[in-house]
Amino acid sequence: MKVPEHLVKPLLEQLEDQETSEDCLVIRGSALGYAILENIDKRDESINKFIETPEPELSGNQLARELQARAVGKILLEKSADELLTRAKEIFEIELEKALPDLPEDLAIDVAPEPLRNARQARSGLMENAFLSKEWAMCISEAEHGRSIIPDYLLYQPHREGYPIEFVAKGMHTEDMEMVIKGVEMQEEFLDYVIQVGYLKPWEEAYFPTYAISLISRKLLD
Repeated sequence: MKVPEHLVKPLLEQLEDQETSEDCLVIRGSALGYAILENIDKRDESINKFIETPEPELSGNQLARELQARAVGKILLEKSADELLTRAKEIFEIELEKALPDLPEDLAIDVAPEPLRNARQARSGLMENAFLSKEWAMCISEAEHGRSIIPDYLLYQPHREGYPIEFVAKGMHTEDMEMVIKGVEMQEEFLDYVIQVGYLKPWEEAYFPTYAISLISRKLLD
């Protein structure tokens, strides 16, 4: 990942402005900002800060995503994240079970109703959770199920035949390192894309797990 030169100064200014924030989302955004600037000491300092903040009052998929993001932070710090991943998985499964009976017949509908949105979020969360837990077969299965309820036009074009972590999981499951390399390269290309077009900013903390999964994937090649 390489931050375009013209974005470095405003990124540093933003990070400085939010240095004293106690909001877990802002702190996680700072961790992402320092990460893409390759300041690992400051990244880890921010990770330690946000995983120590009280859990926000969330529910459903939002709570599961928060737990998953904290788990990712712990994994980067080489700490156990099993409890957080287990809690996140249980919540995603509950949300998916609630949503499935109410899915519309037309899954390509322009404005997705709440059950469809919740099902998509839960499937995505379960896929990433399985990857973080190194449950490769489960990750592949969740990726396939998840893609079945998302029309192609909503997917980033290179992901229409498979998500990056899906390729990594397939490679790990079958001991095909060429497949792992393909997934890692896809993941890094996607991160470079969102940096270049300006989507990935220090306050866009939702990309933090994506960044971390990219690092975790790369380490599998070592």
